[in-house]
Amino acid sequence: MRLFQLSQAKLPALLTFATADDYLLLRQDAVYLLLQPQRWPCRLGALADDLQARGLVCPADVDKLTDSQWVELTLQATQVILCQN
Repeated sequence: MRLFQLSQAKLPALLTFATADDYLLLRQDAVYLLLQPQRWPCRLGALADDLQARGLVCPADVDKLTDSQWVELTLQATQVILCQN
């Protein structure tokens, strides 16, 4: 499983390489992407603190992660890709 981390509210072209086995984590301003209808290429999560700081509610089909869960997910990933635009 590769972990793609997005921190900006813009989808990078790099996501075209994501497969169903990968995981996409939205953090910082990238959580605003949850407000737009999207077809995500893989499992999706968002940092709980970033959702709360921006007054957003996490959709039921998105994993809401604590910082500890984020660290654990990072340790499980075979590759961590930080997508910065």
